[in-house]
Amino acid sequence: MKRMHLKSEFDRIIATRTRFAWLTLIAVLTVTPAWANWSGFTSTGTATAIGNPSCAQAGNDHVACAVLGEKSAMMVNQYNGTTWGTWTALTGAVASGPTCTSDGDGKVFCAATEAGGGLEVAVLTGTTWGTPATVAGSLYSAPSCAEYLAGQVLCVARNAAGGLAWTLYSGGKWSAFANITTVAVSTPSCTSDHDTGVICSFYTVGGTTVVDRFAGGSWKGLINIGGQGGGTTNCTFWKPNGEVACFAKATNDGVYVSTFNGGTWTAGNWTAYSGLGGTLNDNASCTTQALDQLVCGAVGLIGNNEFYGNSYDGTTWSGWIAAPGAEFLGSPSCTPLTTGKVVCVSTGTNNELKSVVGP
Repeated sequence: MKRMHLKSEFDRIIATRTRFAWLTLIAVLTVTPAWANWSGFTSTGTATAIGNPSCAQAGNDHVACAVLGEKSAMMVNQYNGTTWGTWTALTGAVASGPTCTSDGDGKVFCAATEAGGGLEVAVLTGTTWGTPATVAGSLYSAPSCAEYLAGQVLCVARNAAGGLAWTLYSGGKWSAFANITTVAVSTPSCTSDHDTGVICSFYTVGGTTVVDRFAGGSWKGLINIGGQGGGTTNCTFWKPNGEVACFAKATNDGVYVSTFNGGTWTAGNWTAYSGLGGTLNDNASCTTQALDQLVCGAVGLIGNNEFYGNSYDGTTWSGWIAAPGAEFLGSPSCTPLTTGKVVCVSTGTNNELKSVVGP
């Protein structure tokens, strides 16, 4: 496996608490052989897709994925830790890529903006997909959904006014869409903080990142954490006490990360963006592999559009390591397995989807 060409650019680190000490080492790119153990690529089937897939844990090594199909339908598939099923087109026409999340109660919710501007949601129970339901709305981007409390799911998207619209699934039904007044120039990215809240991020005018937290039934306030990114952000739960890491592709094509320490919802509890380097096609997809550990997957911009992985072991990042053998577009979707590895699914240059497991 070969190593991606890296740019040595760093932002100053403003965190002073010892729990953020790892960020001072974030640009250390010493490769540990164990981190490079990505599998060969596996076809997920012959179906063709548009854009990026989205995947979520359905239980143990059971992973559910969804993607926008070429006939404007949401297509879904399942992985049992060894093999993939068959891509199936669900009923209804959608106009965006999907978002998938576990609800924390054994189900997976996959949602997309439907052709009429509402939210189309399909729920996986066990290994069976239910008939998609529609939540009326006027959405102007793909949604992002995340577990709120067990059995409850929050979905957020851009609205017609350029702000955000959100709906909450609770007690077996969806609330009417409500709005957040702001200026969003990207699709939001939401993640459960596993501390009774959901954190969402998006880019605003000038490419800076704005974050908000939903907890106790209300939003806690918009915070601009800076940076200069493009495309979409990617946020993931990182470790206990509500700590979340948000990743962004900067205008120099490198990936940067900012973390929230899980404390009081203030700007001071977010770190400044710090660089992971890389020259990437799109933003990385990052997920928690184990306590204090992160794994990111991305597609390289230089060369053959190969898949690259980068792992954080609680102290040091491995650096971007290529898994050659296939060419991809956009950004992968990476989901943890109970084996301690992750599975990442990407759309190939032939619009077929492949997966890779590691590290």
